[in-house]
Amino acid sequence: MKPSLLAVGLSALVLVSACSGEAHPQSTSTHGAGTGASAPPSAIQTPTSPDRLPNPVQSSLPVGSKTLYTKTGHGKGGVTLPASAGKASSITVMWTCAGPSNFDIIATGKPLAGSQCGDGTGVYTAEIPHAHMHELAWKFSAADSVVWRIVVTQPPKK
Repeated sequence: MKPSLLAVGLSALVLVSACSGEAHPQSTSTHGAGTGASAPPSAIQTPTSPDRLPNPVQSSLPVGSKTLYTKTGHGKGGVTLPASAGKASSITVMWTCAGPSNFDIIATGKPLAGSQCGDGTGVYTAEIPHAHMHELAWKFSAADSVVWRIVVTQPPKK
């Protein structure tokens, strides 16, 4: 199942990327390596602990980027970003989640970004433009059974 990415509410929200979590063509499996037998890969287990989720930062951050927030959790949560975030040209949010419902990022009651969680293999990225940084207190909305990892970064000053 390919997780869908839901970007709602704000027309200026720029969706940077979403990875479905499916294996890339160059990926290989090491199951059965060295045994002479070829065993099929085991079924993907949905993580039940946030530390079992992949790191949402899939490539190195540009030089000069500042990590504002990194957290793992489950269910509802939130963050108050530092004042410098309100002065940035944009803020980048990267997350991954596992569970039977959505993970949504909300500010002043309006969705900034979100995704369907599924098996925890999807990694999502959204860029929140300066125009939508009026509120620095964000809430994370998810069912109690959802585990998540999130990283919020600020690009380098130009």
